[in-house]
Amino acid sequence: MKINWVLACISLAITGLIAFGFYSGNSNDSFQLLVTVGSGLSFLITLCGLLALSSPHGGTVNIKVTSILFFIGLLIEHIIFSFTGIRPAPYIIITGILILVYVLICYAITRALK
Repeated sequence: MKINWVLACISLAITGLIAFGFYSGNSNDSFQLLVTVGSGLSFLITLCGLLALSSPHGGTVNIKVTSILFFIGLLIEHIIFSFTGIRPAPYIIITGILILVYVLICYAITRALK
């Protein structure tokens, strides 16, 4: 797997804008920083998998499909937690499990490609 650094920087910029959107949307919430950092990290991981990864051997379609599915799932999760009010424990647990499952699936895909 190779990383295209230009697309990784674009992913970082898009992630920053999304995180700022969640920061602005949760302006009266006491866990505003938690949502901002959590959305930033989770969207950066999935967007880098979607945009920045490439392989000379091919087969990155599976990783891109997995990335877009988890990106949409995490986006829905963050929107739900933003509108319903957030408690830190369920937010951290659900987001952490989703990110770890995503990394595990992508790792399994890359191992199968070799």
